[in-house]
Amino acid sequence: MKFSESNIRVKMFRGLVIALVVFLCNTAASDQWVVPEKRLSAAAGLSDDSRMMIASVSGSRFEWMERPFGEDLRNELADLASQLILKNPMTMEMHEQAFGVKIETAEIAGVKVHKVSPNQGSASMRGRVFMHIHGGAFFTGAGAHAALEGSAIAATSGIEVISVDYTLSTQSPFPAALNELVAVYRELLKAFPAEAIAVGGTSAGGNLTLATVHKLKALDMPLPGALFVGTPNADLLFTGDTVTTNEKVDNILVAKDGMLEASSALYAGEYDLKNPFISPIYGDFSNFPPTYLVSGTRDLLLSATVRVHRKLREAGVIADLNVFEGLPHAVYVGVPGSREFDGAFGDLSQFLQSHL
Repeated sequence: MKFSESNIRVKMFRGLVIALVVFLCNTAASDQWVVPEKRLSAAAGLSDDSRMMIASVSGSRFEWMERPFGEDLRNELADLASQLILKNPMTMEMHEQAFGVKIETAEIAGVKVHKVSPNQGSASMRGRVFMHIHGGAFFTGAGAHAALEGSAIAATSGIEVISVDYTLSTQSPFPAALNELVAVYRELLKAFPAEAIAVGGTSAGGNLTLATVHKLKALDMPLPGALFVGTPNADLLFTGDTVTTNEKVDNILVAKDGMLEASSALYAGEYDLKNPFISPIYGDFSNFPPTYLVSGTRDLLLSATVRVHRKLREAGVIADLNVFEGLPHAVYVGVPGSREFDGAFGDLSQFLQSHL
């Protein structure tokens, strides 16, 4: 009885406070408000290496990130992917030299993969494997680009990495990539117990990591021992707060209008964007494996990362959220040796040691 009376008093008090604030502001309550534009420089909390990288792209990506797309999304995004690869060429040899790894391209379950082996693997990681899923908004990031983050994980964690070079949406939209990831994972289960397998990736790779676990649960298959979910594009409806508040603050993704919405529409095809296998945030996170998450305060997808973390915690799942001051989308991947790179992948290494 006292509890109910207390609740009533609290609600009455809240109502009085809200009414007072509205009166003092002399304005009607509204769900929307306008925030003046701000001029920003790279955040003081960033490492010098990341500051230089962010400054170097600050004016170069707005045009293609916000460009309008027509109805021919497949061809327009395929052309864009080709342009991006030409502007940023990578080779497997570059990864091998930069990270001290050995890369072998092969097939598992008929799917192209890149097997990344660290030169000096960790003794505690023997008998364990990391299934890596690359980013690239579902339409780019294949080939040598697919093995970049996988090479970083192999080098920093001393674990064998299988980086899956899945079918891009410009070749075949959902569910092609997801089905391939499940097929590769099914084959890995023949060589490793589920608790010795980690799965993870950044951006679209984070989306596909979460979607893969949702799919494994639906198939009643054993779940991996740990997940790495880097700034996941977990909600293709883009309803998160920072999609608005970090618009043009994040100079990597910039805004949802343009490439992000176009690539999401192509990937989903005829399927509902709220399908948990497409937008994992709308799925059931109960019994998920321990999950390590990374984002930054200037990341357009910070809210998506935070929301996934909260859903995991509400489901009672072990979840470690790491947010870097001033970091736009996924920059921690692109600046090896920076404090952000070392922090993100160093902490991931410790997380894998604890949970695999």
